[in-house]
Amino acid sequence: MRRYCWAIIFLGICCILAVSGCGGGGQKKPVPSPTKIAVSLADLNRDGNKTIQKVMKERQKKEQLDITFMDAKNDPAEQEKHIDKMIQEKVKAAVIQFIDPLAAPRLVQKLKKENIKVVCLENLPINTPVDGFIASDHGRSGELQVRFIQEAMKMAAMGAGGQQGQQGGGQQQQQGGGQQGQQQGQQSQQQPFQVTQAVDPAVAFQLPQTRPLNVLVLQGDKRDQMAREITAQNIEGIEADPNLKLLKVQDHPRWDPSLATATLSELKAAGQQPDVVLANDSALAMAAVEFFKQAGMDKRIITVGVGADEKSSMAIVAGEHEAEIDPEPEMLANYALDAASDLAQKGSWEYSRKVYNGDYDIPAKIVPVRLIGKNNIYLLQERWKKIEKQMKKQQQQQAGGGQQGQQGGGQQQQQQQGSSQQGQKQGSQQGGQQGQQGQQGQGGTTLKITTEEGKTMEVKIDGSIKKIESSQEGGKQQGGKQQGGQGGGGGS
Repeated sequence: MRRYCWAIIFLGICCILAVSGCGGGGQKKPVPSPTKIAVSLADLNRDGNKTIQKVMKERQKKEQLDITFMDAKNDPAEQEKHIDKMIQEKVKAAVIQFIDPLAAPRLVQKLKKENIKVVCLENLPINTPVDGFIASDHGRSGELQVRFIQEAMKMAAMGAGGQQGQQGGGQQQQQGGGQQGQQQGQQSQQQPFQVTQAVDPAVAFQLPQTRPLNVLVLQGDKRDQMAREITAQNIEGIEADPNLKLLKVQDHPRWDPSLATATLSELKAAGQQPDVVLANDSALAMAAVEFFKQAGMDKRIITVGVGADEKSSMAIVAGEHEAEIDPEPEMLANYALDAASDLAQKGSWEYSRKVYNGDYDIPAKIVPVRLIGKNNIYLLQERWKKIEKQMKKQQQQQAGGGQQGQQGGGQQQQQQQGSSQQGQKQGSQQGGQQGQQGQQGQGGTTLKITTEEGKTMEVKIDGSIKKIESSQEGGKQQGGKQQGGQGGGGGS
């Protein structure tokens, strides 16, 4: 009986332990594996793509993401290897910046057959069923480039009007209508007009006075949607403005900036000099800047690019380059990663518009762009730290130059005052000596005679005076003696 009771107790304890072990409180929930995403960028040497990679890496640390970054090095064959690697590693979604638009449809088809979601960055392959499209506003970029030149021309015209008004005012003032002339000059200077903040007044006055301005468009790869859309808006804006003339549109396969140098050399040899260069990206713009610097023409030609990379941004600060369109790569990176992550985990994503692409309607997000010039270059300080340092350096140099100028002016004024005082002292001494010499002469005497009526006359006599006599007509004669030394003289 006693053994039977112990057996029952033992079985009860085992049941309790078994129940507590199966309750789930002691078991750990399985940790979900990170979402695998691949990112193939056309060229990681480009600053915009470096920024995109940086933003995505920062998010990867905070979120459950396993991102593989691939650099195609601007080589379509290398990018095709990326597609094969994505399939092998069984990624859930891919963000791709296609190099060759003609090869892109075939590569997308390979990924879609493996149920891999595809998000295109900047370039959309024609008639291709991708799952998402993220791009900067290409058309607006081309529009803002032309607008920069138009606003610069307005400022140049206003400056010329103000000068003419002042000159007219000055002429009228000389002719007796001074107040009216001054009023006309002031009104011409104060004439209101709208100017974009990016336009630096110093830039506007570098524009030639002759119109129309000759505009050269350095297009990227004409097969790319981005290059076509920017250039189309360039052409539309130029042709609509009688003050602008389209000199040439030259495309550059694979956006190769070395080809831009050849373009500019050919134009120079043909005697076709542009007044303005609009480039589809920063690398092409900086190739033009370097070419004009070497030719000694950089101060006469306005350059505007797209991309706002570090080199072009620093050139704006230095006054060597006029403006850039900033595609905001940080926003491009976030939108692209949002789309890829949501597609991989949920199969859909929150897009803001549809883009019609042949037989397909593509979900898309378009990133707004902004015009950057010297007056608002501070907007890029967070991205490019060197800008803030360079701006502070320039401010210090300007402040130092102002102090040196004031000190130099003060010293010059003191020197002038000292010279003036010294000259006065020397002149006084010389004048006194000359006066004594004039009075004494070379053994001579100056006789000063004052009549009773107040008239005064001087008579210079060689030698010294021994005796002076005076007489009046019809009256008595008065006489007197005066003796003096060799250098003396006297009279009464």
